[in-house]
Amino acid sequence: MDKLFTPGKIGKLTIKNRAVLAPMQMMYGEHQGYAGEKAIAYYEERARGGVGLIIVEGVNVDEVNNKPWNLQMSLASDKYTASFQPLTEAIHKYDCRCFVQLHHYGAKSAPTAAGKAWAASEVPVAPGGPSAHKMTVEEIKIVEQRFIDAAVRAQKAGFDGVELAGSHGYLLHQFLSPYYNDRTDEYGGSIENCLRIYTEIVQGIKARLGRDFPVSVRFCGDEFTPHIPKTRTVEDAAAIARVLEAAGADALNVSNGNNFNANANCEPYSYDSFWKAHVTRAVKEAISIPLIATNTIKDPLVAEETLEKGLCDFVALGRALIADPFFMKKAAKGDVVGIRKCIGCMYCREQLYAQLPVKCALNPRVGYESVYPLVPEQDGAGRVVAVIGGGPAGMQSAVTLAKRGFDVTLFEKEDTLGGTMNLADKGPHKEKISRFVETMKAEVERAGVKVLLGKAPSIDEVKALAPEGVVMAAGAAPIVPRIPGVDKPHVCTAYDVISGDVKVSGKVALIGSGITGLECAEMMLNEGCQVAMIEMLDAVGTGMFSVIINDIMSRIKPKDPTMYLHTMLTEIGDGYVMVKDVKTGEEKRIEADHVVLSLGVAPRADVLAEYRSAFKNVICVGDNAQRGRIPHATKEGYIKSLVFLKD
Repeated sequence: MDKLFTPGKIGKLTIKNRAVLAPMQMMYGEHQGYAGEKAIAYYEERARGGVGLIIVEGVNVDEVNNKPWNLQMSLASDKYTASFQPLTEAIHKYDCRCFVQLHHYGAKSAPTAAGKAWAASEVPVAPGGPSAHKMTVEEIKIVEQRFIDAAVRAQKAGFDGVELAGSHGYLLHQFLSPYYNDRTDEYGGSIENCLRIYTEIVQGIKARLGRDFPVSVRFCGDEFTPHIPKTRTVEDAAAIARVLEAAGADALNVSNGNNFNANANCEPYSYDSFWKAHVTRAVKEAISIPLIATNTIKDPLVAEETLEKGLCDFVALGRALIADPFFMKKAAKGDVVGIRKCIGCMYCREQLYAQLPVKCALNPRVGYESVYPLVPEQDGAGRVVAVIGGGPAGMQSAVTLAKRGFDVTLFEKEDTLGGTMNLADKGPHKEKISRFVETMKAEVERAGVKVLLGKAPSIDEVKALAPEGVVMAAGAAPIVPRIPGVDKPHVCTAYDVISGDVKVSGKVALIGSGITGLECAEMMLNEGCQVAMIEMLDAVGTGMFSVIINDIMSRIKPKDPTMYLHTMLTEIGDGYVMVKDVKTGEEKRIEADHVVLSLGVAPRADVLAEYRSAFKNVICVGDNAQRGRIPHATKEGYIKSLVFLKD
């Protein structure tokens, strides 16, 4: 990985390697817009982890005609400047450079006390939404000055440079995209005119802070919305890049997507690395200044390959550094397996859309770096603890307890660790989960945990260890309804199908459409089955993040499954199922060669009760406590094990 660790330059600024923490909205600011302990600790840990340049998430530049999101940090006034000095100092300790992204929501902003949010035009951010205020030329100059003033504050706060947030449907991108920009003055029409607000801000910053203060511009290389008229495509990318370079930008940061296609910049798990490489290549070939680019990078080997292919000069790592802040330090040692690699589950984006601070399915400490120490208190003193179950919660618990100094034995009834993740990774496009399982196995081994596989332990076998405490992480069991015919030989669970233990064919009735049911449906449809999806609720995937559901359904719908919503299963017969519409009461017979149940899981309450009666100190984590997802399992395994058996 020679190229990844080769120093590079942006303007006259030397960066120690080619890895850049991309600017991602984390919601780690204080309520008033200041940078506080939470943000400082988060960014410091990424600097400590070895990244060369950190671009701090977009900070607000306008608190009069733009309303920031909850917990967004601000440089819209001098009162905020001092709060960023501890942040830049924390980053610089590790020979890491830092920029800050200057941000304005434009039409995406809610109305402010001054009225409608200012934007390029009156076009609403989404059809049917409220219109924005179309800025006059004089008002454009006011906003440009607010960007410039924020850059001055950034320099005073200790930042090494700034970046303009010119992509992802925010204000500057609204000028660039003809969908929003219907202007006929000098700020609309040609690419040069649409970019005028960008170029005037860059030139204004240079006039105030000098040519040697680096300015990067993040822009959209392709909106990836060909079905929406007047949106930008890769055909425009080179021309846009040349205009920005001529304006004096020291680096460009190319991203993709818009308000209608956020998947183009923050992709679900089904997207592969290099899927948008043609965009970065088009930009790289058009300019002579450094290019920073995202590439769905979850692995340092992919980062190195991106640089070797000449797709960019610096790789932008986003969720990769949320999942594992020490990505670069581990890569430098060749420890690729030790990196917790983002699985593309979108839990971080799910939090963001709810205007909550970002969390991560794989990293229970993210956002809590100032609360939970990197190295836990060494208070285990060799005391024995048994962990029952080797899924994500059990493995996380075992590692955490071992790091506290406990003597940990982990029991897993299957022949390998991973629990339900060993099923979750069998669905289409789910191989990223296999990598997480591999990493967790390595962590368990490195922590010195004793692992006993292939047999569920008896109470007496656990008692033989004389444990001071027991962690129950035995997971949950699939729910099987008590209805006529449920015990017939052609009835199985989605887990049976996904694991490959049961092969189905012909006409299949799938009962339930949570995430497991949808992944099972996709698998069966891909294998040529005729699938009838039966769901009691009014929509499939209820309660799951819409981005993931929409991504899966985009592959399921073209294969034409029959869908029965607000419909419940009442009976299973030979070659058919009986169902009832829960709204009308109408009954219907559906032909089915196989019936696949995907009705969720229930905690193993009987096993938990048995252990609680046999041992004094028992905690329960993961699905054994309450059914959930990987983020809930890792978080529970971590936080409960941090305090288990504390004096």
